[in-house]
Amino acid sequence: MAEELKTYRGNCHCAACVYEVDLPKDFKPTKCNCSNCYKKAVLWIVPKDNKNLRFIKGDMNSLASYKFGQKTFDHKFCPTCGVQLFAVGHIEPPQPGEDKELMTGINVRTFQYGQVNVWEMETSFIDGKLFRGPYEPPKYTGPEPKAEIEGGKLYTGSCHCGAVRVALKSKPLDKSFTDKIVECNCSICGRHGNVWLYPKKDQVAIQGEENLKTYLFGSMLWGKPFCKICGVSVHNQSPSLTEEELNAMPEDRRDFIRGGLDLTPINLRIFNDLDVEDLNVGHYDGYNKNPPLYVEP
Repeated sequence: MAEELKTYRGNCHCAACVYEVDLPKDFKPTKCNCSNCYKKAVLWIVPKDNKNLRFIKGDMNSLASYKFGQKTFDHKFCPTCGVQLFAVGHIEPPQPGEDKELMTGINVRTFQYGQVNVWEMETSFIDGKLFRGPYEPPKYTGPEPKAEIEGGKLYTGSCHCGAVRVALKSKPLDKSFTDKIVECNCSICGRHGNVWLYPKKDQVAIQGEENLKTYLFGSMLWGKPFCKICGVSVHNQSPSLTEEELNAMPEDRRDFIRGGLDLTPINLRIFNDLDVEDLNVGHYDGYNKNPPLYVEP
């Protein structure tokens, strides 16, 4: 008897790409810890037949491509909002003259809200760290952040391709760290899998900001910069507003924005020698709490 399939609908955040895929109801996505998948928090599922994937809007060719290492996979992300949707390629490349169908991995984080709960669903695991050789993290070579923090430690990291490199000065980031660290499930953070820390601006220094593209949506206030080359989400960009513009806002909205103007929220997934699984990460239901509410396409 044929396996019963369920149709799932997904999209990048800006809705330039919308797709549907037929999968078993009890599918289990795979978490990979390779250098790229970890930074993007991707959860992979591969349909048994590529015909089970259908594009409602856009297509593979409308997405940006990023390849690295031996370039056996083409990582496809939206050039507008930075969300990675697919990876297309082969675990083992075809031999000369061999006709081998491409494998298409789909990022379950891009499924529309309510179809799956990535915080609770069971996953499998693949140790991709050493797949075809270890990753050489790009080195940060800029000045240290200006902040002086007693007992502080310098952390460095980058997007995957190294076009954007970051330094963070913070109290040690381990289980003893008690400041707020959050994974948010809002419509954009949930798709990126960001894990946020909220340091002051003088605790963060960024090299290669010219290689960032900033995506604005909703209130059009908080930007989401990502690397234009590899698609890795880096930080939150606070708005530039005059006092007149702030005073024209509702009081609760104004106070919320003021509270973040001196911060550079940073995605902890980008830092070397740091595993977010080893930190005290809280969950925030931003999907249902952050106005204006997102409308799934």
